[in-house]
Amino acid sequence: MRMFRRSAVAAMAAVALSLAACSGEASQDQEEQEELKESVGDYSLEQATEIPDGLIKTIQDKGQIVVGVKYDQPLIGQMNTATDKVEGFDAEMARLLTQYIFGSVDEEGDDANLKFVETTSQNRETYINDGTVDVVIASYSMYPERLESFDFAGPYFNTGQNVMVQASNTDINSVADLAGKDVCIAEGSGSIENLELENPEAKITPLADYAACAQALENGQTDAVSTDETILYGFTVDKPDAYRVLESSNIFTEEPYGVGMKLGETDARLFIDDMIDEITANGDWQKAFDLTFGAAGMPMPETLPVPDRYEAK
Repeated sequence: MRMFRRSAVAAMAAVALSLAACSGEASQDQEEQEELKESVGDYSLEQATEIPDGLIKTIQDKGQIVVGVKYDQPLIGQMNTATDKVEGFDAEMARLLTQYIFGSVDEEGDDANLKFVETTSQNRETYINDGTVDVVIASYSMYPERLESFDFAGPYFNTGQNVMVQASNTDINSVADLAGKDVCIAEGSGSIENLELENPEAKITPLADYAACAQALENGQTDAVSTDETILYGFTVDKPDAYRVLESSNIFTEEPYGVGMKLGETDARLFIDDMIDEITANGDWQKAFDLTFGAAGMPMPETLPVPDRYEAK
């Protein structure tokens, strides 16, 4: 039964994804999106029975959670201009968190209990600190040094950094081949330091975001793009004839995605960790995967994420 559902989801997604003209535009029309959701099924997560004081209680009292997500990363966080909805795995995690806090999800009108705010690698920490968002769910890796400045729940997804080149490129087949090559990475991303350590001879060019990097690669203005494999895979879905991601054996980092929030919100962090435990156990995590990465043909991870319930710094 699971194999049938995955095949049906992938088939519908292939039709829907073929409608994409470029990164940032709609990847699915309304009809295909609804068919995909119907095939996967509704989430079963129930409202939490206990709401901790602090951030989560504040969110519940004001009646809305504001979540910073990417708008330009297919399969992770992308604004669908045909539906005015944010799609992707991170957006699904935001919806599950909203359901866990409020018991339902409403993204429409003045009474919406979930609001998305476009967030980039460059501004996500500023948005947390100045209160623009309550939490950030934006392919935000839980690096040890970040735990000193912010609280992180999770990880809710584990991936690693890889490399994407033009589909016609036959010269770059490993991270070592990036020596002397121009590699585009989004400003403010930890992927810059990772590549500097892995291949100091690579020439790194920062741009505003990964959509800009992908466009630069397609136009021949850079030789490669390097960041988390999940992000790169999303661009190949939209334009399989333009891009090629190197074999997964080239992954050279561990990227545990976490939910970022202000430092000191230990109770909120553990509350979200509880949610992650619940959705991996009740099947909702896989539903979110099927709606996004799985629908695009990515294989299911061998192991599901386990939250790192670290001691507060």
